Amino acid sequence: MMKSIKKHIIFILSVVFFSLPFYADVDTTSGMRGSVNVGGATVVAEHTPTGITKRTTTGSSGSFSLSFLPIGGPYTVKVSAPGYDSESINGLYLTLGDPVSFSVTLASSSAADEIVVTGKPVSAFKMGTSTLLTRADMDAVPTINRSVADFAKMDPRVSVNGGVGRDAEISVMGANTKFNDFTIDGVSFNDPFGLNDNGFGTMRNPVSMDFIDQISVDITPFDVSRGNTTGGSIAVVTKSGTNEFHASAFYQNRDEGNVGDYLGQDFPVFEDEVTAFTASGPIIKDRLFFFVGYEENEKSLPGLYGTKDSGAQNPASVVTTAQAEEIRQFTIANYGGYDPGYVNLVTFPETHEEWTVKLDAVINDDHRATLNVSHSEDLTPQRYNNWSRVVFSNNWYYKPPEIDRASFTLYSDWSDKLSTKFKYTSYEMEEDDASYGDDFFPEMAIRVKDAVSGDSDTVFLGGDRYRGANLINVESEFLSFKADYDNDDHLYTIGYESDNSDVVNLFIARYNAEVRFNSFDDYKIGKWSRLRIHEPYAGHTDVQSVAADFEVEKTSFYVQDEWFVNSDLTVRYGLRYDSVLTPMEPATNVNFVEQYGFSNASKFDFDLIQPRFSFNMDVSDSLFGNRDKVVAATLRGGRGLFMGRIPRVWYGNAYSRTGATADYRGWFSFDESASNFPGYMPVGSDPTAFWMTAPSKYVVPDGSNPYGVAQSTDPGFEAPSSYRTSLGLDMLTEGGWDVTLEYNLDEVRQAVFFRDLGHYKKTTLADGRGVYGGRGDYNLTNTDQGKTEAWTISTAKEFGDLKWYAGYTKMRATDIFELTSAQSESSYGRSVRHDGENIDAARSNFMAEHKFISSLDYTTQLIGNNDTRFSLVFVRKSGEPYSVTFDGYDDAFANSKSDGGYDAAYIPSGTDDPNVVFKDAQVAALVMAHVNNSGLAEYKGRIAPRNVFNSPWRSNLDLRITQDINLFDGHKVIVYLDITNLLNLIDDEKGIISEYSNRSKQIILDEDNPYDSAGRYNIVGVDPDDGLYVYNKDGQSSYQWNLGFKYEF
Repeated sequence: MMKSIKKHIIFILSVVFFSLPFYADVDTTSGMRGSVNVGGATVVAEHTPTGITKRTTTGSSGSFSLSFLPIGGPYTVKVSAPGYDSESINGLYLTLGDPVSFSVTLASSSAADEIVVTGKPVSAFKMGTSTLLTRADMDAVPTINRSVADFAKMDPRVSVNGGVGRDAEISVMGANTKFNDFTIDGVSFNDPFGLNDNGFGTMRNPVSMDFIDQISVDITPFDVSRGNTTGGSIAVVTKSGTNEFHASAFYQNRDEGNVGDYLGQDFPVFEDEVTAFTASGPIIKDRLFFFVGYEENEKSLPGLYGTKDSGAQNPASVVTTAQAEEIRQFTIANYGGYDPGYVNLVTFPETHEEWTVKLDAVINDDHRATLNVSHSEDLTPQRYNNWSRVVFSNNWYYKPPEIDRASFTLYSDWSDKLSTKFKYTSYEMEEDDASYGDDFFPEMAIRVKDAVSGDSDTVFLGGDRYRGANLINVESEFLSFKADYDNDDHLYTIGYESDNSDVVNLFIARYNAEVRFNSFDDYKIGKWSRLRIHEPYAGHTDVQSVAADFEVEKTSFYVQDEWFVNSDLTVRYGLRYDSVLTPMEPATNVNFVEQYGFSNASKFDFDLIQPRFSFNMDVSDSLFGNRDKVVAATLRGGRGLFMGRIPRVWYGNAYSRTGATADYRGWFSFDESASNFPGYMPVGSDPTAFWMTAPSKYVVPDGSNPYGVAQSTDPGFEAPSSYRTSLGLDMLTEGGWDVTLEYNLDEVRQAVFFRDLGHYKKTTLADGRGVYGGRGDYNLTNTDQGKTEAWTISTAKEFGDLKWYAGYTKMRATDIFELTSAQSESSYGRSVRHDGENIDAARSNFMAEHKFISSLDYTTQLIGNNDTRFSLVFVRKSGEPYSVTFDGYDDAFANSKSDGGYDAAYIPSGTDDPNVVFKDAQVAALVMAHVNNSGLAEYKGRIAPRNVFNSPWRSNLDLRITQDINLFDGHKVIVYLDITNLLNLIDDEKGIISEYSNRSKQIILDEDNPYDSAGRYNIVGVDPDDGLYVYNKDGQSSYQWNLGFKYEF
């Protein structure tokens, strides 16, 4: 056995070094494989819509393989051999990534005159775990937002969290959405820098639903040509032209009348209009085909936030309209005439536009090519301070990314045995964020507190603190080559990929300053409580000197053997090698080197060899031969190592925050005696850059001896990677039931971890918790903690014109860091902790422990011969995990450089707990009543671990009705009626999504003295419902309906 394996590896390596030049990427094609009872038989597959043909000759054993076939169909397969009748199989359809497999027996010319299919029937062939939706499947999914997330959720291991557009999070196997790999036509369409929660480069949906032919969600892509993910691999293939002309036009328009009332409250005013066009057909019959598509979306956002008396869906607790107006007028009169804008029901227009052109050419019988060109641009309003209800309009900002992509692919058959694919892609994204108001006016955060209740709001005005200098430009070139060699029972694959990116990121956090005030009275005199600035050493206006400008070079090789051991067993084994390098070093911070003994100017330089093994085995006879109820069964699975991708922003942090080009400084208390005291914010004049003018004592360092904190990379940083295992059993029963049992295991080999190199312990509290300080020198390094297990069962059956599907997954996913931010500072600080940097793996923020999904699809004809289709999708899943933390103070126990509210709460054992001092007996009684009547009781006398609590379960039922209206000669109109959250339409108290934010700050500590001299917690209150809210930002807790119209021929 070992000699056989060595022989095949040697053969593959010889091909690598002596064949044609090589490059490769993720396939957007499919294939066929199988066996014929005759060696030397000719197998010809023809794609009927285009006439594209591919042929091969079976080896001595009768095995054959056809690679790089266009997906879809129908295909006609013709089999011929000397002395045997030539016959064909018609009506085969291919799906992305899962080739069809079948075996046939030809009768001699003197016997039967037709082909006989024996052994395994024609079926999709896969080894890992995945879910695929064809165009027909997609048309049965109810969708209001026309989002990829609506289709990805059909896999029970996928959890869609958040809202829509940029906020939609597609978590696969409980992983952070940033670790998915999303491709369109085989080309990466991930967020090129890593700022969006949805993981896409666009702010809304990355591709029009009208352009898509198939979508695949792959959990364990064991094929070594697949890489770049420790989450899920989501692949989209767009439509192509054929020998027939087709076109479509789609239109929908929605407004607040399409959204149900939330418990009697009208949804805010908005409008959302979508228009899409497609056309395809032949330019030269059988030779050259085209597909073009265009979509535009214009939306006015609903105004969701406002003052206490604004009538907004999300009102403030304290600030009234009159108080907000008083703040506005004072600002205009006393701070340089700056107008903060308006505060109630703020709304801005949102736009999205995209187009694509695809040309497919059949050059000759052996070569064909595809050219893709696409463009998209967005304008999306955002507000950073989402937790506040009182954000003036000029503190909002917009994100305007523009993306251009061009790709050329050449498919070649050099012989019956050797096929290759070459691809070149160029990609460019540029985004220049800006506030709607003056970018350079300082961001003001003014606390307004109710003296009676103790409740407070924070009012935000001025330019957003991260938009004063914020520009991203990413230019990438991708080159790939893949070769398949069919050597009878073995299919050898080799490949090469080169992905080089030039990244420019101008990002100066708090360039315009972040200024906090404890009260409006303090604001009136310019007395701030916290001030943070970021000044270029080269001068205030020389922002380009701070820009991160670096390259990321990724190179990949892979080699694989797929061995058709016999008619029942196929195994696949191979190696993938990935390396990542940033050739340029960050600027050196000499003080950093002196402080820590190594340079902050470490380049990224890591690589990984990834062995993988998988198999597919027909166990119909071996396991179920004596069971008539199971007519076919397949056992499949594998194990392999996968290297994931890192958002480029995490590379960029080490380049843009070196401390060698700018002074990133903060004053966390108002101390007029400080030698560098920047002064009061000047009342009566423009406060822009007030810290740079007299009477400020602050002087920008010259850069030769930088003070600024530095972000860096561990010189031994390793690639994020995980070992992934899957095992699946597919069964077809006598009654026509498809039943699948699957197990998935992901084990972290290396994951991302952030630490503060200046972290130190200041004291220890009575319960043993440490209180820590830090410098803010954040370092990107690794952890080996984290694991996910998932058990899945699914079933499907057709009852005539009715199709039914159901799937259930039970999952447990653990990780170390939430990693919900692009910045090292925030990724570090926004993770719930119990004791500084001593962090244990805990349940992932993104996982759903239980998820059940079911769908019904029924087609009939209610109006003449026009199809009427009814589709229902039901999802029920457990709530996301959350933590209970402390509240009430500014600086975290885990690190004084981080904000309070992320320290896991100590749960008192009783009113006499020696580690606690209650404000008074009433507070003690209220706190303990909440503890004893909630899940907190389990953790009395200790710190509640991260993410041990769950938000409420949620259920959602969606309906789609489509009605075809046939006109003439293939022309028809399709009317779509989508109703989401049908349960809420039936009963307005159902379908409401209540959830906690990832931290519920329920135990309130004293603002000025969170602990006393003996290290006991000073508890002053309790808020059982902190962080609990009804999620209705985009109408998720209300029913929504929509009419869409499509004309096509």
